Amino acid sequence: MNVQVNLQEVSRQLTAKYGDKGSCVMGYELKLDGVRVVSQPAQGSSTCEYVYGVLTAIMIASGIDANRITVSYGRMD
Repeated sequence: MNVQVNLQEVSRQLTAKYGDKGSCVMGYELKLDGVRVVSQPAQGSSTCEYVYGVLTAIMIASGIDANRITVSYGRMD
């Protein structure tokens, strides 16, 4: 069974439900093989951490090796 997930849409929905929480951060990125997977979901660091945690779990469950997935934490604004 091959299930395709639109990670950008999942990110948008999670952010809408969770809200924009945490310290303001810029440049927070979820990457696969060094390439950004989705846009930063919110300015809040807690929201970014939550959303990227869920997206990482989806990617791993889809068969992507966890070693290929990285998070760049950006910088505090």
